[in-house]
Amino acid sequence: MSNSSLVNYVKLSPHYRTRTGKISKITIHHMAGNLSVETCGNVFSKSRVASSNYGIGSDGRIGLYVEEANRAITSSSKSNDNVAVTIEVANNSGAPNWTVSDKAMSSLIKL
Repeated sequence: MSNSSLVNYVKLSPHYRTRTGKISKITIHHMAGNLSVETCGNVFSKSRVASSNYGIGSDGRIGLYVEEANRAITSSSKSNDNVAVTIEVANNSGAPNWTVSDKAMSSLIKL
């Protein structure tokens, strides 16, 4: 396994587990806020026991928080996270639509 060469920012989270399954899917989740890749990395590095493999800010930059060789704690499903590369995407608007920017969507597609 290797991490994406598209990454612009790295802040590895202490919140991960050993991956015991083979990667077979991608799980995309929204941040429920317009967080930068740095802010998302800070959230995942503190006391909140949550993480993702990658995050994408509204500016399209991509952050790495948990290396693909490891399981992030993203979806509240150990079995899902064990076989998924997980990606958090920033929102550029809130409820009820939770939209994402064109730059974030473009980076998500490339990733």
